Amino acid sequence: MGDAISSLLFQPPPPTRLKESKVIWLTNSFGKRIPAFFIECAKNENGGIRSPLPGEGSGTCNDNYGGAAVPPATPQIRTPKELEVGAAMGRLGKGVPTILYSHANAEDLGNIYPWCKFLAKMLGVNIFAYDYTGYGLATDQGDPSEEYCFADIDAAYAYLKDVLQIPTESIVLYGRSLGSGPSCYLAARTAEEGDAVAGLVLHAPFLSVYRIVLESGCTLPGDRFPNVDFAPSIRSPVLFIHGTKDSIVPFNHSERLLETIIEPYRAEPLFIKGMGHNNVHSSVRPLFIERLRKYLDKHIMPNVRNLTVRKQRQVQRARSAKHIARLTAR
Repeated sequence: MGDAISSLLFQPPPPTRLKESKVIWLTNSFGKRIPAFFIECAKNENGGIRSPLPGEGSGTCNDNYGGAAVPPATPQIRTPKELEVGAAMGRLGKGVPTILYSHANAEDLGNIYPWCKFLAKMLGVNIFAYDYTGYGLATDQGDPSEEYCFADIDAAYAYLKDVLQIPTESIVLYGRSLGSGPSCYLAARTAEEGDAVAGLVLHAPFLSVYRIVLESGCTLPGDRFPNVDFAPSIRSPVLFIHGTKDSIVPFNHSERLLETIIEPYRAEPLFIKGMGHNNVHSSVRPLFIERLRKYLDKHIMPNVRNLTVRKQRQVQRARSAKHIARLTAR
């Protein structure tokens, strides 16, 4: 039964390719090797640069980052070596959120890259995306499973924290459809450990896999990705995005999940009239980006700014201590 459910749930597309030099290889707790990529957003000295929406004009840095007018720049996918240098300089987590992106079912890194680059450009954020075991360049690592997905996002999160030295206060989880499962799991786990991630965006999420086709009233044995059970433990601001015409994951899954998030962590949801499941049509993209920016500015950026100020003060104190030590040594 479990294998049958997995074969229906996980439907990897034909693998797409990425430039090998840009691929970051992660190893999960089961020893599976999965690929990832990191897109660093365009920045100036004040933080991330957001490309303008229609009607905003051109060549401006979003005021919420405190920037002046600058020419627009392009986000860059970084090699592992470039990321090591950026981490050593403390650049990657400075003044900019990083989104840990978990993709939908029939996707892999190659075909989500344009969408991730669009988000980095329009939101002024870094994007770190990974493939699940059995997807894309990891098709030789075995069949996908719920356990592997959880281990995969754990490996991705550990890379951000431990290798790139990006603080928890700067990490926002984004799960689309299938990706809502590992994202809800990680948001709940970090909260229970007392180090909750900065935020969580759930795009077309489901209550659980069984509940997509059968309203069971509870989590049945063998069910997969029980987001509804993880949700009450989440202690990060949660933004729900769902199209009212979604024919794959019913729209009311987001409505009901929202009710299970405790009140202080419910961000204003974005329920888009007439939108389906598989894409964000160009006609609604301005609204989509505007609301994501609003979420980031209200719930994420204040903590990111405070973190930057704290780091600056720590550097100043360290410099002052060294200066005093030199004076007293004379």
